[in-house]
Amino acid sequence: MVYPQLEEQLSHARHDLRQATSGNIIHLCKNYLALLSEYRSKLYELQGTPAINQPSASPTSLEDVGDTRRAIRAAIENTTKERNGTEMLLLSMTTVSGYEAVNIFNRCKYEGHNDWELRSSGVKFSGGTGRDLLTIQEAVDIAGMLRREELVAAQASKRIH
Repeated sequence: MVYPQLEEQLSHARHDLRQATSGNIIHLCKNYLALLSEYRSKLYELQGTPAINQPSASPTSLEDVGDTRRAIRAAIENTTKERNGTEMLLLSMTTVSGYEAVNIFNRCKYEGHNDWELRSSGVKFSGGTGRDLLTIQEAVDIAGMLRREELVAAQASKRIH
Protein backbone atom coordinates (compact mmCIF):
# COMPACT_ATOMS: atom_id res chain seq x y z
CA MET A 1 0.00 0.00 0.00
CA VAL A 2 1.51 3.27 -1.12
CA TYR A 3 -1.09 5.61 0.37
CA PRO A 4 -2.86 3.50 3.03
CA GLN A 5 -5.33 6.13 4.22
CA LEU A 6 -6.40 7.13 0.70
CA GLU A 7 -6.56 3.50 -0.43
CA GLU A 8 -8.80 2.70 2.55
CA GLN A 9 -11.05 5.64 1.65
CA LEU A 10 -11.21 4.33 -1.92
CA SER A 11 -12.13 0.87 -0.70
CA HIS A 12 -14.92 2.27 1.49
CA ALA A 13 -16.19 4.51 -1.34
CA ARG A 14 -16.22 1.55 -3.77
CA HIS A 15 -18.13 -0.53 -1.21
CA ASP A 16 -20.60 2.30 -0.58
CA LEU A 17 -21.17 2.69 -4.31
CA ARG A 18 -21.93 -1.02 -4.64
CA GLN A 19 -24.48 -0.67 -1.82
CA ALA A 20 -26.02 2.52 -3.25
CA THR A 21 -29.69 3.36 -3.46
CA SER A 22 -31.35 5.19 -6.32
CA GLY A 23 -31.43 8.27 -4.09
CA ASN A 24 -27.73 8.41 -3.26
CA ILE A 25 -25.96 6.73 -6.18
CA ILE A 26 -25.13 9.96 -8.00
CA HIS A 27 -23.58 11.48 -4.88
CA LEU A 28 -21.61 8.28 -4.21
CA CYS A 29 -20.37 8.17 -7.83
CA LYS A 30 -19.12 11.73 -7.57
CA ASN A 31 -17.41 11.03 -4.26
CA TYR A 32 -15.72 7.91 -5.65
CA LEU A 33 -14.61 9.80 -8.76
CA ALA A 34 -13.06 12.54 -6.63
CA LEU A 35 -11.10 9.99 -4.59
CA LEU A 36 -9.98 8.15 -7.74
CA SER A 37 -8.75 11.43 -9.22
CA GLU A 38 -6.84 12.30 -6.06
CA TYR A 39 -5.27 8.83 -5.91
CA ARG A 40 -4.30 8.91 -9.57
CA SER A 41 -2.70 12.34 -9.16
CA LYS A 42 -0.67 11.11 -6.20
CA LEU A 43 0.46 8.07 -8.21
CA TYR A 44 1.59 10.33 -11.06
CA GLU A 45 3.51 12.49 -8.56
CA LEU A 46 5.11 9.39 -7.10
CA GLN A 47 6.04 8.17 -10.56
CA GLY A 48 7.98 11.39 -11.10
CA THR A 49 10.04 11.26 -7.91
CA PRO A 50 13.83 11.06 -8.32
CA ALA A 51 14.08 7.85 -6.24
CA ILE A 52 11.91 6.07 -8.81
CA ASN A 53 13.58 7.56 -11.88
CA GLN A 54 17.23 7.41 -10.79
CA PRO A 55 18.08 3.97 -9.42
CA SER A 56 21.42 3.27 -7.78
CA ALA A 57 23.93 1.02 -9.52
CA SER A 58 23.25 -2.07 -7.41
CA PRO A 59 21.44 -4.90 -9.27
CA THR A 60 19.05 -5.43 -6.37
CA SER A 61 18.14 -1.76 -6.37
CA LEU A 62 17.56 -1.86 -10.12
CA GLU A 63 15.16 -4.77 -9.70
CA ASP A 64 13.37 -3.05 -6.82
CA VAL A 65 13.01 0.18 -8.79
CA GLY A 66 11.72 -1.75 -11.81
CA ASP A 67 9.17 -3.56 -9.62
CA THR A 68 8.10 -0.26 -8.08
CA ARG A 69 7.72 1.36 -11.49
CA ARG A 70 5.61 -1.56 -12.73
CA ALA A 71 3.46 -1.49 -9.60
CA ILE A 72 2.85 2.26 -9.94
CA ARG A 73 2.07 1.91 -13.65
CA ALA A 74 -0.38 -0.93 -12.93
CA ALA A 75 -2.03 1.12 -10.18
CA ILE A 76 -2.40 4.10 -12.53
CA GLU A 77 -3.89 1.88 -15.24
CA ASN A 78 -6.33 0.23 -12.82
CA THR A 79 -7.33 3.58 -11.34
CA THR A 80 -7.86 5.04 -14.82
CA LYS A 81 -9.99 2.06 -15.85
CA GLU A 82 -12.06 2.33 -12.67
CA ARG A 83 -12.46 6.08 -13.14
CA ASN A 84 -13.56 5.70 -16.76
CA GLY A 85 -16.12 3.04 -15.84
CA THR A 86 -17.49 5.15 -12.99
CA GLU A 87 -17.69 8.23 -15.23
CA MET A 88 -19.67 6.23 -17.79
CA LEU A 89 -21.97 5.00 -15.05
CA LEU A 90 -22.55 8.55 -13.83
CA LEU A 91 -23.18 9.82 -17.35
CA SER A 92 -25.66 7.02 -18.03
CA MET A 93 -27.69 8.13 -15.02
CA THR A 94 -27.50 11.87 -15.49
CA THR A 95 -27.76 12.38 -19.24
CA VAL A 96 -31.09 11.21 -20.56
CA SER A 97 -32.59 12.65 -23.75
CA GLY A 98 -36.28 12.93 -24.50
CA TYR A 99 -36.00 9.96 -26.86
CA GLU A 100 -34.24 7.89 -24.20
CA ALA A 101 -36.93 8.85 -21.70
CA VAL A 102 -39.61 7.52 -24.04
CA ASN A 103 -37.66 4.27 -24.52
CA ILE A 104 -37.22 3.86 -20.76
CA PHE A 105 -40.91 4.58 -20.14
CA ASN A 106 -41.94 2.02 -22.74
CA ARG A 107 -39.49 -0.63 -21.49
CA CYS A 108 -40.59 -0.12 -17.88
CA LYS A 109 -44.26 0.25 -18.81
CA TYR A 110 -44.27 3.46 -16.83
CA GLU A 111 -47.75 4.17 -15.41
CA GLY A 112 -48.95 0.97 -17.10
CA HIS A 113 -48.24 2.13 -20.67
CA ASN A 114 -45.75 0.95 -23.27
CA ASP A 115 -46.81 3.40 -25.96
CA TRP A 116 -45.16 6.61 -24.81
CA GLU A 117 -44.34 9.15 -27.49
CA LEU A 118 -42.16 12.22 -27.70
CA ARG A 119 -44.04 15.24 -28.95
CA SER A 120 -43.01 18.81 -29.47
CA SER A 121 -45.12 19.71 -26.44
CA GLY A 122 -43.71 16.97 -24.22
CA VAL A 123 -44.07 13.24 -23.57
CA LYS A 124 -47.30 11.32 -23.24
CA PHE A 125 -48.72 7.90 -23.96
CA SER A 126 -50.97 7.27 -26.97
CA GLY A 127 -54.50 8.32 -26.29
CA GLY A 128 -53.48 10.32 -23.25
CA THR A 129 -55.09 13.66 -22.54
CA GLY A 130 -53.44 16.98 -21.89
CA ARG A 131 -53.37 16.13 -18.19
CA ASP A 132 -51.20 13.09 -18.99
CA LEU A 133 -48.63 15.20 -20.81
CA LEU A 134 -45.22 15.48 -19.12
CA THR A 135 -42.81 18.21 -20.01
CA ILE A 136 -39.63 16.89 -21.56
CA GLN A 137 -37.72 17.91 -18.44
CA GLU A 138 -40.17 16.03 -16.20
CA ALA A 139 -39.88 12.96 -18.43
CA VAL A 140 -36.07 13.13 -18.42
CA ASP A 141 -35.98 13.48 -14.62
CA ILE A 142 -38.36 10.54 -14.12
CA ALA A 143 -36.50 8.41 -16.66
CA GLY A 144 -33.20 9.16 -14.91
CA MET A 145 -34.70 7.96 -11.63
CA LEU A 146 -36.07 4.83 -13.32
CA ARG A 147 -32.63 4.13 -14.78
CA ARG A 148 -31.02 4.56 -11.34
CA GLU A 149 -33.57 2.21 -9.81
CA GLU A 150 -32.83 -0.40 -12.50
CA LEU A 151 -29.12 -0.09 -11.86
CA VAL A 152 -29.49 -0.41 -8.10
CA ALA A 153 -31.78 -3.44 -8.53
CA ALA A 154 -29.22 -5.06 -10.85
CA GLN A 155 -26.44 -4.45 -8.31
CA ALA A 156 -28.59 -5.91 -5.53
CA SER A 157 -29.27 -8.96 -7.68
CA LYS A 158 -25.51 -9.47 -8.18
CA ARG A 159 -24.94 -9.29 -4.42
CA ILE A 160 -27.58 -11.96 -3.81
CA HIS A 161 -26.19 -14.40 -6.36
